[in-house]
Amino acid sequence: MLSIADLIEAGTLDGRMAAYFLAVLSKGKSFLVGAKPGGTGKTTVMAALLNLIPDVEIVPTEDGEVIEDGLSDQVRKCYVAHEIGEGSWYAYISGEDVRNFLELAKNHLVVSNLHADNIEEVLAHEGIDAENLAKIDLLVFMRVAGSSSFRRRIGAVYENRGGPNARDAFKLIFEWDKGKDIFKVMNKPALASEAEIQEAQKMIGEIIDRKLRTIDEVRTFILE
Repeated sequence: MLSIADLIEAGTLDGRMAAYFLAVLSKGKSFLVGAKPGGTGKTTVMAALLNLIPDVEIVPTEDGEVIEDGLSDQVRKCYVAHEIGEGSWYAYISGEDVRNFLELAKNHLVVSNLHADNIEEVLAHEGIDAENLAKIDLLVFMRVAGSSSFRRRIGAVYENRGGPNARDAFKLIFEWDKGKDIFKVMNKPALASEAEIQEAQKMIGEIIDRKLRTIDEVRTFILE
């Protein structure tokens, strides 16, 4: 497993984007990581971003029963589906379980990844529609470039600005410029203030300066 420090070093994201994620996710926001092809690093990014959430219990969605229990659980937790999609693998969900999983976002943190390169492809998944996707706070899309040497990058980050329709609710905040290999701020964030992002940037800088690399090291530092 790679930490946020590893991903910064690898160029998957930069310090500013990492600080934004820390400022937003530390408030207990839900997110999905998408990429249509396999091997883009979406699971790796999802795991690293889980390091940044508040100190709550993480619950793997082993089956529909876990999700049903969560709908009536008043203690705020983080429910993680390893992937939204068909498959018999551990903590994969599909169909009606997906619909109920997104309903958990009313009272809990919800985190997963799925095969999708954009919002329209997210909405094409069974169990996801514009109304229940609007319960998710962030959409993160991965991109891969190169032939002999792959560059795995966070290609776009969308922030939920509110409203009943996901197509209108999500605003592009960051976008990767493939040609220059840089991350551009496309719109001013609303889920975290500039002061909060600057404070988070200091923390990210300290993680780098102190050479905190493992998941355990980064998580302990953030919680402290």
